[in-house]
Amino acid sequence: MREAGLSAIIVAVIVALLLVLVSNQQLLNLGGSAVDGDLMVELISPVEGDWVESTLTVEVKTTGYAQDTTLVIVINGEIKGSDTASGTEHTFEIDLNGYDDGSGAPVELEIFARAEGVTSRTATVTALYPRQMTDDAAEDIQPEWNSIGDMLVFKSARGLEIGLFEIYTIPREGGTPTQIPTEREYHGYPHLSPTGTHVVFNSWVYSDDGSRQMDIFTADVESGETIQVTADPAFDDSGRWSPDGNSIIFYSNRDGTMDLWKVTVNAIGEPAGSPEKLVGTPAREHCGRWSFDGEMIVYESDEGGNNDLWLVGANGGETTKITFDEYPDGYPGWAPDGAHIVYNSIRDENGDLWILSLQNGAMQRLTSHAAMDAHPTWSADGRFIAFHSDRAGNSDIWVVEVPPLDGVAGFSTMAVSSAFGGFSSGSLALVAIAAGMLFGKVEWVRRSE
Repeated sequence: MREAGLSAIIVAVIVALLLVLVSNQQLLNLGGSAVDGDLMVELISPVEGDWVESTLTVEVKTTGYAQDTTLVIVINGEIKGSDTASGTEHTFEIDLNGYDDGSGAPVELEIFARAEGVTSRTATVTALYPRQMTDDAAEDIQPEWNSIGDMLVFKSARGLEIGLFEIYTIPREGGTPTQIPTEREYHGYPHLSPTGTHVVFNSWVYSDDGSRQMDIFTADVESGETIQVTADPAFDDSGRWSPDGNSIIFYSNRDGTMDLWKVTVNAIGEPAGSPEKLVGTPAREHCGRWSFDGEMIVYESDEGGNNDLWLVGANGGETTKITFDEYPDGYPGWAPDGAHIVYNSIRDENGDLWILSLQNGAMQRLTSHAAMDAHPTWSADGRFIAFHSDRAGNSDIWVVEVPPLDGVAGFSTMAVSSAFGGFSSGSLALVAIAAGMLFGKVEWVRRSE
């Protein structure tokens, strides 16, 4: 009996050791390594699920190879780079423009490294091809889609004195921009009404003594007839029309610090009441953006010392912090599914665009250019994100087609259908995933104003 028990223990130990060995091999495979005796080929980057742009950086580690052995990079079955396999670290810069069929549609690529019969893991990545919409020598910035996603509105300095901007539109397919006339000289943060018949913007108002204040205006896109929505000796900026057309949100320092405000308006943008504060703290709240269903607002705040993104219901109340990194995060925009936010984040001394899942905190890098990409906005059909960028040497409007989000590791595509829909009461504990790597548990803390 005692011998039978001892035998059972020995068997259990052997099984446990085998499980450890299998687990270690699985981890090795996940890490991108292939081993044959003393030879190893490990694909360090890219990682599975990456979105990349026109140039792909491939990093490979090898061990045990002689000088006359060749290391190759294979993409979709074709050799796209080679090097001697001796040494340990290898970096390849591979041009991906040849995979673009001219439409700008995302292209899926399968990549692996191979040397002397040893092959690394295969990483499947998606190549993106942002399309330049404007190319004027002057600044074209701050794009926003119209409500149906077939046209962009933006501000441009073309043909103007330094510091002045006018409002233009351009179809999604591209073409010659069309100016929207108004009765003002300066225009900032334009946004079309849900019907597309009017545009909201901010503009300087000058007094006889030379002082000035920034206020919110609307204008008829055909006649240019202009209405002043706010008139406060403060700084009112970045007006955004609600999806139902009944309200305009903006930020203002009329109470001493930048806060988020809302004013009721009629169909042509005439104010129908006094502005009311939605969010007000000692911090700076600004750049509020409506969700497509009009139930929630995402905005920027430097509460806590860093510029992060927050959520609040359409009528104010409790707020929820949704980004937690040490980088300045700003200019948020909603996906039409209500479950994702696109925003720009300044990392590595340049700004790129990121997408955040509101269901589980997963993040996906959208652009990866050395230029400054900013002010993203999502089309109503979910296919395109527009932004401005200086990647061509000057600030212009660009559009990138977005791959299906249900193919992103860790992403949830469940829609948030109402204010804080899908959130548990109190605080929400998340397992947050950044670039596919588990980095811990965070708390989305709600608090009252």
